Amino acid sequence: MAIAQSSRSAFKPRWDGQRVLFTVGIGGVDVACAISRAALETLTGASFIRPRDIVLRFAEQRARIEAIAASILAVRPESVTGTLHIWSDDIDNPPDEPTVAQTQVAIPA
Repeated sequence: MAIAQSSRSAFKPRWDGQRVLFTVGIGGVDVACAISRAALETLTGASFIRPRDIVLRFAEQRARIEAIAASILAVRPESVTGTLHIWSDDIDNPPDEPTVAQTQVAIPA
């Protein structure tokens, strides 16, 4: 899947009691995503976010969350489908950007 640098804003965030579910447009494709409560707490530096404040905290961090989702999607194999989950480990250790070769190298057959 080709991924563009720009993304549309996350829309329809909703708390399901375990995670915030949202959709983000990346490269012209709407991608279903979820961020765990622990990941949101790690991202905001909070030790606990009250359920009624979760969507608000999500909205405050939306740009960072979208960037994390895009970076995970960039390294996720095309064969992996379904909801893209963001866990607290993704906040502490975001995935590396895909490696791009600087020069073309011929590989003998």
